[in-house]
Amino acid sequence: MRIVNCTGIFPPEMDIFEKIDRMVKAGFTCLDYTLLDLDRPAGTHPLMTDQWRPWVREVKAYAEDKGVLFTHAHGVGWPAALYAKQDSHIGYRAIEIAAELGIQWIAMHPQDLQGTQTPEYYDYYVEQNRIWFTPYLERCKAFGVGLALENLPWANSNRAKPLADLVDALGGENVGVCWDTGHAHINQLPPSEMKELGHRLVTLHVHDNHGEWNDEHQIPYTGYGTYDWVDFMKTLREMDYKGDFVLEAHHQMRETTDEALWNRYLGEMMTASKKLLAL
Repeated sequence: MRIVNCTGIFPPEMDIFEKIDRMVKAGFTCLDYTLLDLDRPAGTHPLMTDQWRPWVREVKAYAEDKGVLFTHAHGVGWPAALYAKQDSHIGYRAIEIAAELGIQWIAMHPQDLQGTQTPEYYDYYVEQNRIWFTPYLERCKAFGVGLALENLPWANSNRAKPLADLVDALGGENVGVCWDTGHAHINQLPPSEMKELGHRLVTLHVHDNHGEWNDEHQIPYTGYGTYDWVDFMKTLREMDYKGDFVLEAHHQMRETTDEALWNRYLGEMMTASKKLLAL
């Protein structure tokens, strides 16, 4: 299981080349490219200009020269908006970026429309998200990128079964689930909830919180939160999970600009990840 860290732990204004350098210094050689800031003011992100393709190829070459692989990405946009705008939506650019970087899985959030966030709308949730995500998934397939649907802290996306049913409704090919430990813990879901996903579990977002309505994104297995990490790793072993260990613990990093603290937190992430994988 590879340890992967996400570029989104750093301030969005920091350029990707500096982020790569800092990750390498901390020992991270696999990265998740956080693309959530693609929607910042038009023309201000290099990936949203006419020269985006040469630029992303430069990023890939720079990373490879440093011994770094981009393995995952976090996409942008909600499925209803993706469906409505399709080719014109920035979410579709994210797929092409992921493909250029050789990324295996791009994580996206399913969606409940306002007023349909209760259990009686379960079937509607699955069918509507199937409709919304189908063209996006087809684009993912065309570019050789897998779509990972992420559990959320609310509504019908907060349990494993709706996500499993949604994956199956989408055909089960080139699509799976990204299980977010922090979102699960907010809902007091034990790690055993993941077993409902079976083979559909393709990747993780790993971070901690205190099991309350606050998505803290704390570093795991360091005492910053209360998630049961021993049971989590036991469950992954029992499931014979084949994916990567993808950190999404940006809270401490974004709370400071102190270089020494950044280095400390990056070190804690690596140490905690290695300890967890050794359990």
